[in-house]
Amino acid sequence: MPRPSGHPTLRRTVLTLLPSLAVCALLLALYLLQPPLLRQLDNEIYDLFLTSRQAPPPSDVPVVVDIDEKSLTAYGQWPWPRYLLARLIETLTQNGAACVALDILLAEPDRSSPDLLRRRLCKDFGVELDLGKLPPELADNDVLLAETLARNPVVLGVFMQFDPYKNLPSPLPRPTGLAEQTPAGAPPPRETVMRAVSALLPLAVFSRETPVGAINVAPSNDGVVREVPLLYRLGDNIYANLSLRALIRGLDAGTMILRSGPEGLTEIRVGPYRIPVSAQGLMRVPFKGPRGVYPYYSAADILERRVPPEQLEGRIVFVGTSAAGLQDIRATPFDAVYPGVEVHAAVVDAILNGDYIARPDYTPGIQTLAILLAGLAAAAVFNFTRAFIYGPACLLLAGCALWGSGHLFAQGQFISPLYVILTILAQGLCVLPVRFWQEEKQKRMLRQAFSRYVAPEVVARIAAREGDIFAGEEREVSVLFTDVRGFTSLSEKLAPQQVVTLLNRYFTPMTACVRDSGGTLDKFIGDAIMAFWNAPLDVPDHARRAVTAAVRMQHLLRELNPALEKEFGVRLRIGAGLHCGPVYVGNMGSEDLLDYTCIGDTVNLASRLEGMCAKYGAEVVVSGDMAARCDAAFYFRALDSIRVKGKSRPVSIFSVHEPEEARRREAEFATTAEALRLYAQGDFAEAGRLFDGLRESSRESTVFYEVYSSRCAALCANPPEVWDGIWTFNSK
Repeated sequence: MPRPSGHPTLRRTVLTLLPSLAVCALLLALYLLQPPLLRQLDNEIYDLFLTSRQAPPPSDVPVVVDIDEKSLTAYGQWPWPRYLLARLIETLTQNGAACVALDILLAEPDRSSPDLLRRRLCKDFGVELDLGKLPPELADNDVLLAETLARNPVVLGVFMQFDPYKNLPSPLPRPTGLAEQTPAGAPPPRETVMRAVSALLPLAVFSRETPVGAINVAPSNDGVVREVPLLYRLGDNIYANLSLRALIRGLDAGTMILRSGPEGLTEIRVGPYRIPVSAQGLMRVPFKGPRGVYPYYSAADILERRVPPEQLEGRIVFVGTSAAGLQDIRATPFDAVYPGVEVHAAVVDAILNGDYIARPDYTPGIQTLAILLAGLAAAAVFNFTRAFIYGPACLLLAGCALWGSGHLFAQGQFISPLYVILTILAQGLCVLPVRFWQEEKQKRMLRQAFSRYVAPEVVARIAAREGDIFAGEEREVSVLFTDVRGFTSLSEKLAPQQVVTLLNRYFTPMTACVRDSGGTLDKFIGDAIMAFWNAPLDVPDHARRAVTAAVRMQHLLRELNPALEKEFGVRLRIGAGLHCGPVYVGNMGSEDLLDYTCIGDTVNLASRLEGMCAKYGAEVVVSGDMAARCDAAFYFRALDSIRVKGKSRPVSIFSVHEPEEARRREAEFATTAEALRLYAQGDFAEAGRLFDGLRESSRESTVFYEVYSSRCAALCANPPEVWDGIWTFNSK
């Protein structure tokens, strides 16, 4: 009697799922190992969630007193005399500050103290400086500051060091008061918090009576600050960081309570506030935005009592610096240039608001279950459904993971969706290669064949079969023409091979600029470039992108010119003309050779506007249509209303200026506008007088003013019978 064949369908199903189970095992191993690349991706996802969330409004308790450029201008370079810091602290506390935290190291004696200067003068020059009339309390700035610290609610900054070759400082400052709650079987908190080997401490005269807090932060490997250690162990003592210590003093809490769990520290309690932390005592900082979320006051304004007391009363004040060169700049998920002092303000804000982002203790179990479920679901999709289901199903699975993580994040818990998404992707990579091999081979051949003749954007559309692109279409585009000024005479000085090399060096950054801004490079015409935006792909803000690219080209050329001058002995200058309007765009040419390009009156006018650059001494000339579509991204100075050669309809033209330049030349541009108004009204004498004055006073190119000075003089000598303010050009 034959043996039963069993369940072949079940066996096939199991064999089919074995690779998928192996993928799940691989992802679980990666989750346990946490390789650096995946840790960085996890951080990027955290940053995305943080910057996208609806954060609660910031607390009004933390404020920042900034030793900024204004303060350095008013009171001299850093470091300031200690009596000035004493004045700053006294002023803040007199205005009602609950605590003043100095994000500053006071590790060295004040070199500007009168008594120290007296001793140095006597030692170095034998000169005895008489300080008899100086009040004794002003003889030593450090003593003066120490007395100020002793009678005011201040926290000093220390910097913890982890170099094993450093020695433990002695004597240590007064530790932070604490009580420990350690359940049975849990390690004491002091065994798991970050252990410093040494520290840069304030002078003993300062820290004898004044509490200290660590100013360290803990940037990730990419240099971005996402979390801050709230506690450090130094010797046998525990010290809070500056923000936590300032909060303790501001609340007059005195003692903090540390609670442990099986893995180490879990919670810090300060007064009524419970702060969830990692086993090492690190707290994720839920930043609420770029710098400036919390009130900033210049130290100069505080010293000169220009800040109303009610804006400081009851506040925890962090004193630090954002001035260039003082090196207290950090990167956060919101801002690459974030003052370090504001990190401490953000920590206090999070504690007071109860706004925490923590990894729950059950995170490993949730991640393991999510990886297994997502892996099996993705395996079922890729193995047992048709191809058109793959995309929607994977997007649905990934969307569920993102939604779940986002929902938990809004509740203050971060469980990353990264490993679920990687599991889905890995399942696809494991199952689908054979299914998609033929289609990918065909696309690869198509790309290789066409990439030699047309732009990559066109190749992408051909490969995707997005309609019949050979038929062409009518679209509104922004067109750019650039041309090198006087290139013919420049090239006469060079050998042909040098000309080719020079053009290659010039074209490379220029074409990259077009591509980076979403434009399509049409062609090179000798030393000229033609490009357009909004075809073949939609670019909603194509006019602004085109103008931005033209301005960026001028910047790139200025950066490139020193190298070109050194190598070829020439400096290049380019003009750019831009216009936007309807064109016919598509493949054009013969049956044997096609070119993806655009034609129409818009293209012709853009080419003519490029020729206006030299006539008006402008780097970039745009039509009124372009200027109207760019809003306030740039300042557009009116140049003229003209009829170019071959055109009967007039066009208004403008030169392009960046906002900073426009602010610098505001008075000049206002006078220019008035002169143009008089010129348009036919008052050539008064307009000429203004243009003459501008020509003599301008520090920039005077070609524009010279054109109008000459034109006004000619029109005064030969007044036109009918004047409409439009100038006609009979040559290109």
